[in-house]
Amino acid sequence: MPVLPEWINFQFPPKIHFEIDCGYKLGSFVKNIGSRVVLITTQKELENSEELSIIKTSLEKHAEGVIIYDDIVDRVHFKDLDTCAHFLRISNADCVVAYGSFESMNAGKAASLLATNDLFAEELLVGRKQPKKKGLPLVVVPTKPLLGNECSPFFSIVDDKDKNRKYFAHEWAFPELIVSDPKIGAGMSSSETAKTGISILSAAVDSILSKYANEITSSTALRSIELISKNIVPAIREPRNLGPKNSIYAASLLAGIAQSTSSLGLCYALSLAVTTVTNLDIFQSMSILLPHVMEYNLTSSAGKYVMIARALDEDVTNISVIEAAIKAVEGIRKIYLELRIPQRLSEYEVKKIDLPGIATLAATYSFLDCLPRELPKNEIETILVAAF
Repeated sequence: MPVLPEWINFQFPPKIHFEIDCGYKLGSFVKNIGSRVVLITTQKELENSEELSIIKTSLEKHAEGVIIYDDIVDRVHFKDLDTCAHFLRISNADCVVAYGSFESMNAGKAASLLATNDLFAEELLVGRKQPKKKGLPLVVVPTKPLLGNECSPFFSIVDDKDKNRKYFAHEWAFPELIVSDPKIGAGMSSSETAKTGISILSAAVDSILSKYANEITSSTALRSIELISKNIVPAIREPRNLGPKNSIYAASLLAGIAQSTSSLGLCYALSLAVTTVTNLDIFQSMSILLPHVMEYNLTSSAGKYVMIARALDEDVTNISVIEAAIKAVEGIRKIYLELRIPQRLSEYEVKKIDLPGIATLAATYSFLDCLPRELPKNEIETILVAAF
């Protein structure tokens, strides 16, 4: 299932404002979108309170009212979503601002869509009832690069009943505006920068390997890979220099533009399942699983791996396609070694007994039909065993 209707080769309707230190301008952007603003964030992702205060002040200057909705503690569940959507309705909100990381973006996208439709979260994500109206206009302000999810028209929410994460994609889930300000994430630690950068790399590789990828999406994703490979180490070594971090934010946007049409794939599906069953977050999961997913797909996507190797600045002259494809995997592992990133699930206290459950859940995600070859559940488990 492609993210967008199959007849669309490429679509990216959101507006993007990408600038260092632009939080104080947010109100002047949003005034063209709505005047009654609800800012959604989870308590766990309520980061950089100083920058949030600047953003709230800016919004108040240009809006009739601004409310911060932070009743969601951590992972977003169906009940959280229904309560949030109800709040948006009774407050007569005409614009939603999602501020935070992965979960806040999920909440913002889903709640803004539910607020205008007579649906509960379970009906939308499990019953597969389609929305009949566009959602409230959504502005996203990520507090860190989000592997492109800040741009994409899909989200995932935890089911209260089975505790599994459910995925939903729709062209109306696109945000209206993405405001990407590297200054908000200036306080990221070295480990956060490393796992975030590698997760963007993972998302870009996923979108390139998709059978729905085209020259536009692949070119965008390849540029994302190039920016990460050249800037991830300087961003960690020079934490006060916003230049390299700026490039990582740009790479996340580019990965998001690519995945919005081509879809994410196996690495993302496995990571969603891992975050459901274990205590790992999406960034850690994506970074651990990437090399193992790449090794699995090497022979079926060798031509695409050659492009990835070139983006990683690997020398692929005068060697065979398979040898060049291997260079792509080697290039990824070089980055891991330099950053000392763990490449095993067992290093994060994941239990081997959890692997079958992770494989079962990952196999349920509809977007896996974008993979270059059919993937039986037992092979998904084999990849997880290799990553363990």
